[in-house]
Amino acid sequence: MRNRRSTMSRRDLMTLLGVGTGAGIVSLLGHRAELVAARIAAAPGARPAQGPKAVSFRSRAIIRTLLKDVPPESLEGGPVLFHEHLSINLSPDNAPHYTADIPLMVNEARGALSDGIACIVDGGHADMKRDLGALRRITSESGLPIVASGGYYMQRTYPPEIAKKTAEQIADDLAKEAIAERLGAFGEIGQQGGEMTPDERKVFRAIGLAHVRTGVPIFTHNAYTGKRRVPVPVPRETALRQLDVLEGVGVRPENLAIGHMCCLDDPAADVGIRLAKRGVFVGFDRATLTAIMPDEDRVAMIIAMVNAGFAGNVLVASDFYSEQSLKKNGGPGLGQAATRFGPMLIKAGLPEATLRSILFDNPRRFLAFVPKV
Repeated sequence: MRNRRSTMSRRDLMTLLGVGTGAGIVSLLGHRAELVAARIAAAPGARPAQGPKAVSFRSRAIIRTLLKDVPPESLEGGPVLFHEHLSINLSPDNAPHYTADIPLMVNEARGALSDGIACIVDGGHADMKRDLGALRRITSESGLPIVASGGYYMQRTYPPEIAKKTAEQIADDLAKEAIAERLGAFGEIGQQGGEMTPDERKVFRAIGLAHVRTGVPIFTHNAYTGKRRVPVPVPRETALRQLDVLEGVGVRPENLAIGHMCCLDDPAADVGIRLAKRGVFVGFDRATLTAIMPDEDRVAMIIAMVNAGFAGNVLVASDFYSEQSLKKNGGPGLGQAATRFGPMLIKAGLPEATLRSILFDNPRRFLAFVPKV
């Protein structure tokens, strides 16, 4: 019963988010359903039962998966998770990581597909030891669409040549790689402290320039303060400074997500709202990872953004990394941002149609772009 209330099955997820009926809430939340349903029905801005308004996309816009370019409308049937990891190894001694077991990851991807997930963005790249060949096998053998990413992570993972190249040279390389390898995003692009190093600033500029040349969207790794450990001295405005650098080289806000805002100790979502006012997507991409920030705080921040009128700027994912969370080990699996965190938002009174829009529509709007020659 405990797992039933914390994790949705595919049927629960589709019932809850597809038709918006009270029956979906009952199947999800059990004996507390009537109270929650009443709160949702009375919530300001709750939509009728027919569901949310259809999303429109620019002419010729596509989402670039590893296997093919797809129209954004083709992924409307389930949540799209904009920042997870299916192939990665950040171990300092390069010890084997569970994602190197490709048959395991194929099974986990099949599990996400069974949970109703429509597409997953892998947030790794070469300096995070992401294996593109592994991702191709995972998506081909599981049937789960995967968007692969490019770029560089942060100072401690950069290859030596970064220090010797200009931002323009790095951008040239990134743009060529994005086209040759069928990359559908640049991310996660980060900084390891409260202030960018000179190389990190150069890489951020290069990522922005590569985006301008290709149209490929960007998501970042923002420095954060956390709450369940001693906070590091990170300025609250770090996320805004990332936006400043990227906008400074011509990045359009609608093609950018500033990530890890859910790990900033900011109960009123002040920084997230300031970002959203400038037009970017705000990434709550460590949902269910509670070592740094409790999920109830993340829920409160999302509700604050929704109440401020910025539901359309919210993105949700889990930055999947923990071996304990694999379905093989009894965890919720790759889809946990939707199947485990989604119910928390419903319990907090978020209208079903709004949750559906956040999980289904916002990430497709973020990922959709018109390729440039």
